[in-house]
Amino acid sequence: MSWKKASLVVAILFLAILFLGYWYMIKCEGTWDGERLEEEEPFDLSKMKEEMEADVAYLQSLGPRNSMSEAEYAQLRICEGWVKEKWESQGYVVRVDSFSVDARDYANLEIELPGSTSPSEIIIVSAQYDTLPDSPGANNNGSGMAVLFQLSALLRSYAPDKTLRLVAFVNEEDPFFGTEKMGSYQYAMRSHKRGEDIEFMLSLDALGIYKEEPGTQTFPFPFSLLYPDKGNFLAFIGNLPSRKYVMVATRGFRKGSAFPIRAGVVPEWVEGAGWSDHLSFWKFGYPGIQVTDTGAFRAASHTTSEDTMEKLNFDALSRIVVGMYGSIIELTKDVE
Repeated sequence: MSWKKASLVVAILFLAILFLGYWYMIKCEGTWDGERLEEEEPFDLSKMKEEMEADVAYLQSLGPRNSMSEAEYAQLRICEGWVKEKWESQGYVVRVDSFSVDARDYANLEIELPGSTSPSEIIIVSAQYDTLPDSPGANNNGSGMAVLFQLSALLRSYAPDKTLRLVAFVNEEDPFFGTEKMGSYQYAMRSHKRGEDIEFMLSLDALGIYKEEPGTQTFPFPFSLLYPDKGNFLAFIGNLPSRKYVMVATRGFRKGSAFPIRAGVVPEWVEGAGWSDHLSFWKFGYPGIQVTDTGAFRAASHTTSEDTMEKLNFDALSRIVVGMYGSIIELTKDVE
């Protein structure tokens, strides 16, 4: 009997651990049952779609933007100037955060809406403007930059409680990904040295591909057993310490839009968990998540020369803008 009782206790503890792990890592989406902004506010989705198509088309026309060759580096600097001009045309003052790597100059670009009641608490929303070698980067990450520009336009007159920074990072992709030469690493390191209170950062990275067919979505095991196999949702992915912010961001998204989303927090070593600029902020102890269509888990073109804009769903991107607007409003409010 004692052996059976011990086995039963072990089994119960094992099941309890599995349940707690499932609850903590998978059941982390915020909820909202009220009216959504896309139903109430006069958002011009057609105009958003048209402007994002134009932005992605321009970025695609630049071709690869990185440091693998002189030509691609030149296109990267052209893109840098274009991003600055886009934000200035919206009425923002753009901070140019310059640094040098291997005898070349680079810049992160930033605009800020100061907090009205808690200005020392900083929320960062970002996208990267460089691309992988040999890739025009329509989805990775023209889509993220296009959404970021739409958000900055919507937020132009917004007065957040906490300070909001929108940042266009450089050097997210190869040959610098995962190194101290990433623009986001340089930024997070600078913020850490200054003692800035970055409460949370959110990286918009590859947002534009959606598929309704079964088998169009993959995940590493065991997450492949827990999430849909249709690639028709937007994912919010964070590390374990970022769970409460995932809940806030997804609740805000639901206040904005009914577009389908999924969320999860995982250990940082899980494949795909750190596939964006939030990785740099984790290294300095800042909470951060990636918002994404899951990239290479959904689209084979994600890292190739075939990453072109005809694969993107701009109707979905327009609704995602409204959802992310809701996320930002929720993240930058003081807790009542």
